[in-house]
Amino acid sequence: MSQELIIEQVAKTPEKVVLCGQDEKNDLNLTENRVHLGTGGAAIKILDPDTGEVRSTTLKDLYNVSRLADQLENIHFLVRPCIPTDIDEKDYDINMFYACLSGSSKHVMAGVNDEKGLQNVIEMASMIAGSIDKLQKRPFISVITSFAISPLKLCTQSTHIMQEANRNFIPVALSSAPMAGSTSPLTMAGTLAQLHAEQLAGITICQLTNPGAPLLYGGIPGMANLKTMGYSGGAVECGMMNAAIHQLSNHINVPNYNSSGLTDSKIPDAQAGYEKAFTALLAAMGGSNYIHHSAGMLESMLTIAHEQFVIDDEIIGNCCKVLKGMECDAEHLALEVIDSVGPGGNFMVSPPHHGTYENRIL
Repeated sequence: MSQELIIEQVAKTPEKVVLCGQDEKNDLNLTENRVHLGTGGAAIKILDPDTGEVRSTTLKDLYNVSRLADQLENIHFLVRPCIPTDIDEKDYDINMFYACLSGSSKHVMAGVNDEKGLQNVIEMASMIAGSIDKLQKRPFISVITSFAISPLKLCTQSTHIMQEANRNFIPVALSSAPMAGSTSPLTMAGTLAQLHAEQLAGITICQLTNPGAPLLYGGIPGMANLKTMGYSGGAVECGMMNAAIHQLSNHINVPNYNSSGLTDSKIPDAQAGYEKAFTALLAAMGGSNYIHHSAGMLESMLTIAHEQFVIDDEIIGNCCKVLKGMECDAEHLALEVIDSVGPGGNFMVSPPHHGTYENRIL
């Protein structure tokens, strides 16, 4: 691809993408520095909520965790968290989307296995929406397309799926997941440079397929554990690189999807807490628009746990609180209260002051 062709096609990409929920209160405006965090992954194991033992995930698990995520107020969207290992692979696509859409009114995103599976999902979603036109106007589903095989190679099947979604104006996340030290350079800057090239190629293909097709710059850089060559999801470098993804996507005025909130821990413990908090806060403060993997995941995406969804909901809530910052107007500075209490006074027993923040919380 020539530089001129890439620049021309990237310019056709929408700067704003709205991913809708079945309920309008769950609509997500992905533009500028608006931050949303939610679930993600394709886990194959779950900590059974009744026995506490690890077992394979089922379709019922997918439905139940979708219901749970729907009730957790700080989880903004639902990316299919687990794979139903109890059904045939050919039945995955339609059943996974059905389970998620049945359990949650939030926006649902997942991958599909082939174009036929995508067509089935679009047909089902159109029935729920009332028509394909209504679905395209308010897309409450979107598709992850792992079009890139790092380094710098296209996956034929996923690219075809991506293009079919483009033709139907179904939003796509252009998932590209180079792993520093394995499928990309060991350095973070080198991994990001390679990833950006992969994203530009994917965006160009999408816009050549259907100009104006809605998409998300889908960089999810990872880090290899050079001792085991396994994926190190809880590494702080993952948080740092994913925080940079928004800067890269913002440079070309395209909304982004990325990853945070992973841990290498196998259980909801202190390690899970600090690894998740580090990476989630980094990505959120970086301004990323659609941060998946932020809730429920353990063991570097292999496992989910009900209790971890609840813990992560609180972590996400704190990340969002940080983004709101501190209000520093006259009322919140509370200088009148400070003056009335005076040196050595006690704010716990100070009388309420009309028109002050102190008065509102007493």
